[in-house]
Amino acid sequence: MQTADEYKPKYEIPETVKDTGADYVHTKAHQAAYDFSVYLHDKMKKLPHYEKFTLQKEIRDAIDLILDEIEQYEITKVISHLYAADRAKRRLMRKLRTCYDLKYSAINENVLFYCAGQCAIIGKLIGGLIGEAKERKQGGAGK
Repeated sequence: MQTADEYKPKYEIPETVKDTGADYVHTKAHQAAYDFSVYLHDKMKKLPHYEKFTLQKEIRDAIDLILDEIEQYEITKVISHLYAADRAKRRLMRKLRTCYDLKYSAINENVLFYCAGQCAIIGKLIGGLIGEAKERKQGGAGK
């Protein structure tokens, strides 16, 4: 399994949208969360139909919240968005573990461990952004 340091995006941003003119760029954490989102959305199709508006929705909402909060940090540089993304990541793992404990075939042991690894990578990348933001804040305070 790869680590956060070795992370390579699975879905590259197409050349036509790389330069959007936005005043921010997506971080490695955002790209890792996006890749994981694509994987999870595919897995959610395989959950039982009666979970469509409960666990499926909660899992999709959690990964989307991670993406939203990281993007908000990229735009505003407000560190609280990273803490919110980290909380959403923990919520996501709880929901995935619930699927596993309920013995849904879409989230078997291998899938759960893969998801845990991806969440760990995202967590480390978010932690790195938090560290950078704290250093930037301390460096700016001394000037």
